Amino acid sequence: MSGDAIAIGVAALLLAGLPLLTARGGLTEEQLDDVRDARTSVYLSAAISLLFFSGIVYLVALWRDVPPEVTGWTVGAPAPAFAWAAATAAAGLAVIWLVVRIGTRLGLSESLVSLALMPRNGREIAGFLLLAAVAAIGEEYLFRGYAQGVLTEVFGSPWPAVAITSISFGVSHGYQKLIGIVRATLLGFLLAIPVVRTGSLFPAIVAHFWINAAIGIGGWKFLYPEGMLRSGNADATNRP
Repeated sequence: MSGDAIAIGVAALLLAGLPLLTARGGLTEEQLDDVRDARTSVYLSAAISLLFFSGIVYLVALWRDVPPEVTGWTVGAPAPAFAWAAATAAAGLAVIWLVVRIGTRLGLSESLVSLALMPRNGREIAGFLLLAAVAAIGEEYLFRGYAQGVLTEVFGSPWPAVAITSISFGVSHGYQKLIGIVRATLLGFLLAIPVVRTGSLFPAIVAHFWINAAIGIGGWKFLYPEGMLRSGNADATNRP
């Protein structure tokens, strides 16, 4: 697929388009009440959107004969893959925690939307975990798989591709404000490392899921600043 204009164009469209879509169609703090009353529906809608976009890009990869090895759509030896996943997940959670703490010190506000999206009961946790699984597969394929793989072919080196895809990944989390963009960009860099080192998306997918799952099943209570958690507007404790 080297030099395939359509494959490259789709990668560029993906990296520019997803941040624009989230900026135009993402949730805002004016919609907090709607989010709180329909978290499971929000999870389902986001999962369907991710499945749609990743499915379209996967079909493009098949159409343009982009090899699975380019997009990381392969699985190597299980033990090293899980070791990479565990190390990446631990590093990712540490980076997320540090960014939140540094942001708090600098006076950067967190997005109330992010907190409102955290599940509060068993049904919502199940829905959140489903979304986490879809996001882990879909986002990793879109960013660290297809886009990173195609751009690596263009540049002849993975690191310019890692930089571009990580920034796009970060900006696509713009609804989480500046601190969320920084957090997601750094996480994108971390998730790209096992892909570059192993040639497989599998460690990044597993690590991505573990990070989201750890936060969703209760880690968010230790992540956000105490003042934000106590805030009635943040809906951290007072609603079912």
